[in-house]
Amino acid sequence: MKSNLTAFLILLCVLNVTFISCDKDEDEPETPVTPTNTGVYIINEGTFNSGNSSISFLNLENGVLTNDLYASVNGVPLGDVAQSMIIHQGKGYIVVNNSKKIEVVNIDDFTSVNTFTNFDGPRHMMPSASKGYVCDWITNEVKVIDLNTGTVLKHIPTGNGPEQSAISGGKLFVANVGGITSDSTVTVIDLLGDSVLTTLHVGINPNSIVSDKYGKVWVLCGGSLGPDWTGGTPDDIAGSIWCINPNTYVIEKQATMNTYDHPSKMTIYNEKTTLAYLNGTDALTGKIMTMSVNASAPNNNPLINDKSFYGLGINQSNNDIYAGYSPGFTQNGFLFRYTSAGTLIDSMEVGISPYGFVFR
Repeated sequence: MKSNLTAFLILLCVLNVTFISCDKDEDEPETPVTPTNTGVYIINEGTFNSGNSSISFLNLENGVLTNDLYASVNGVPLGDVAQSMIIHQGKGYIVVNNSKKIEVVNIDDFTSVNTFTNFDGPRHMMPSASKGYVCDWITNEVKVIDLNTGTVLKHIPTGNGPEQSAISGGKLFVANVGGITSDSTVTVIDLLGDSVLTTLHVGINPNSIVSDKYGKVWVLCGGSLGPDWTGGTPDDIAGSIWCINPNTYVIEKQATMNTYDHPSKMTIYNEKTTLAYLNGTDALTGKIMTMSVNASAPNNNPLINDKSFYGLGINQSNNDIYAGYSPGFTQNGFLFRYTSAGTLIDSMEVGISPYGFVFR
């Protein structure tokens, strides 16, 4: 599929990997675009074991898309499987899972300023002041790192496959998705003492977690595909959604999805009262669903039903929906943008397996 911005991008002479002015002479060296404006970073996982992950950047002020931004700016590839990214205190922290590292960039020009390598299977990082809390699948722990040096300050044990985390009430809530096995717990960590306070039991394979307007912690569980690892078969265990009181640890809401529903990639709108997530049968892709935090059960009617998406994000400035579509794990994917009501704005080609979105 071609981007709806094709004509505009051609007018500005944007190539797929680097941005080159139309007025340049052929012999003049190429100058990569650096993201100094309001925009969104698209995290493209790439193909496992191929080292072709990338970051795309869409400038929201002029509509210009730059693909493979990290390599364009720094002259070297990003690495193998870009898992997640977060912006904190003027720096971008890109977790590159299979390369076992975190690339640190200056967010104003995306130049590399450091590489942290003390990891085994990093997935997501949550920053807090001068520390980063990195979920590591291989060692089943949260590694607490010094954000200036990457030095590991502490190892905090979790359940199997710690994935995403959320902060509420001075505590870090870590969803243990199970890694290559299974789990059904949330590890609660005290951010002052960097120690485990308790372990909470939720549904099978919690894969994403957010906090809402009221400080409540929402956990989305993908359920299980069963021993055959195939969705939509009789051995499936349905996904579920849970709401936790961060002070008392009481489960205030819990709802089970339909039999073959395996939701993933939950996020939240800017008013923090509406959840969004993908719901499908394979625990990786799905239609876009929404749910009010005041509702007692999930809505079974998709907001956006035209594709099974691989990535999902919400622009916190206007609630536009960003969805990543992956036709396969060896070819470029596409970004689709929608209004908060689900009306298509445009689409464009990005890198391989667009998974996540970070807004600035």
